[in-house]
Amino acid sequence: MKAALRSIGLRILAAGIAVAASAAVAAEPPILVGQAAVLTGPLTPNSLAFMEGQTLFFDQLNKAGGVGGRPVKVITYDDAYVAEKAAANAEKLLGTDRVVCLFGAMGTGIGAAMVPVATKYDSFIFGGLTGAAVLRGPKVPIYHMRESYADEVARVMNHLTTIGVTRIAIVSSDDAYGKGIEKDAVDALEKNRHPALLTLRFNPKDTELSATAQQVTASGAQAVYVIAAGMPAINIIRALVAAPVHPQIYTNSVASSFLLYKELGERSRGIVLSQVVPPFWKTRFPIVDEYQRAIKSTGKGGDGSYLGLEGYITAKAFAEALQRVKGPITTESLKRSIENSPPMNLNGFQVAFRPDNRNGSSFGDITVLGSGGKFAQ
Repeated sequence: MKAALRSIGLRILAAGIAVAASAAVAAEPPILVGQAAVLTGPLTPNSLAFMEGQTLFFDQLNKAGGVGGRPVKVITYDDAYVAEKAAANAEKLLGTDRVVCLFGAMGTGIGAAMVPVATKYDSFIFGGLTGAAVLRGPKVPIYHMRESYADEVARVMNHLTTIGVTRIAIVSSDDAYGKGIEKDAVDALEKNRHPALLTLRFNPKDTELSATAQQVTASGAQAVYVIAAGMPAINIIRALVAAPVHPQIYTNSVASSFLLYKELGERSRGIVLSQVVPPFWKTRFPIVDEYQRAIKSTGKGGDGSYLGLEGYITAKAFAEALQRVKGPITTESLKRSIENSPPMNLNGFQVAFRPDNRNGSSFGDITVLGSGGKFAQ
């Protein structure tokens, strides 16, 4: 994984530099796609892992001739997970670069900042690392490739209720992402008739969080649901596992499972994560076998990751939508293709959009980190 992140990181030299999905020269003009990504800051590892999967797919697609002889070129600008930068990037991508649409936005606050710009240009965002309720619905111009955070939370809370765990603490980052999922978690617990034992928020910029962890351990909670992403998630979990005794730790799909082991080593063992794509190492899933073979074909090594597989599937679905366009590829024709085409079978991974439903996937799973950073189910 380290090698993969270094590889993708080297391709992105600075904010504002356009990144092509392939270096192949093509006679036909490229299909331009715009992306605001987190290339600097504490959430960079998530963004780079997600982009690694996208790049892996687009490189292969372009080497095979692209879409109708046209390569897909992703123009990427750094937003550093700052909403104002994301909005400015969206404006530049749509107004100056004239991309066909926006792609793979990173995070709730970032998506919320880009939506008004996409609406202004009658465009949309395809895919992205967010499951926030505020960014879903038939009037929000985002086509999602992952289930909602509410669905992820409900699955975990139902699991806890099933195994008899009722004293549950909720700890969330004090930002748009954390607040949104905190509400989903509280609602899910109340629906199960077991209100949250404790709810706490922490500043995602803080690295010393022992006081917050002590409040959790002193509460008598059997389990704690951590709502944070990237390094903020690592920092609060690091504080929790430092205690001699701590509640069972649960978190969701954007908490960077690969980063948990890298930063915490064997102390990450036993952490439970919900997931929105199949296990990236289980090649009995055809889409996973395809992903793993694609990784091997690069000769760079690495095992992949959940976020890498999600990026790969997102790029594959986008390419399928492009290939289904009848006539010239424009923003409007691509939108019609996404909403009105039959469901996609992406090598066993099912995706379906409709004019009244922009949530393409409902896949969900729960995994546990085991020894050596490996997973168990």
